[in-house]
Amino acid sequence: MTENGTGLGRLRGKSAVVTGAAKGIGRATAELFAREGARLVVNDVDEAGLEDLRARLVSDGVEVEAVVGDVSVVEDARRIIAAAVESFGRLDVLVANAGVIPLNNVVDATPEDWDHVMAVDGRGMFLTCKFAVEAMLETGGGSIVCLSSISGLAGQKEQSTYGPAKFVASGITKHLAVEWADRGIRVNAVAPGTITTEAVAALPEEYKAPMKEAHPIGRLGEPVEVANAILFLASDEASFITGAILPVDGGYLAQ
Repeated sequence: MTENGTGLGRLRGKSAVVTGAAKGIGRATAELFAREGARLVVNDVDEAGLEDLRARLVSDGVEVEAVVGDVSVVEDARRIIAAAVESFGRLDVLVANAGVIPLNNVVDATPEDWDHVMAVDGRGMFLTCKFAVEAMLETGGGSIVCLSSISGLAGQKEQSTYGPAKFVASGITKHLAVEWADRGIRVNAVAPGTITTEAVAALPEEYKAPMKEAHPIGRLGEPVEVANAILFLASDEASFITGAILPVDGGYLAQ
């Protein structure tokens, strides 16, 4: 960021899709991408939150389309990606961020809990990546950034459904990176620690307090700190990076 709050133009002219953009990391990413010159398609199931974001971006002069939809539904996922191609002629960047964060142990979790988180966090990421790759192949490449988690690289308590879904995110990242590197498509992921999103704010304090102590840096992360890492991986500054899973976790995984 420059001193006046404008970006450095690292995504100037690029067409980007951010899923799960109404709040938290997705919103911080969309706002940062806008400041860096991206033309945006923002998506969420939260229509009111998405419209608030769209209106704010439009008022700042950003080219933006909002698509309400569920990434786990094939036609919705297809529409989200198609909106970028239809509005801007191409897709350069996908941030596959949409997800749910349930807390449950394997005794308390139900098969329905498993199916729900795998539908959104797993199937939804697969679908948006699939349609993004198809679009990027038409125009010579692009960059995909998936949202994994420390729970997608290491075991944690109370993560019997969410954690495995984030291992899916880590796996999609590595496999797609190898599969499409020779076609100009880079696929990376960020693995956030515990971040002060609206979803985390709603969690019980008895869960959050120990998590602060578990991060060597001594605090929880902020959404914009993850967004900055996403921006780097999405941009041409990371042109020789693919298949990486970048922890943004205050040292959690270094222990």
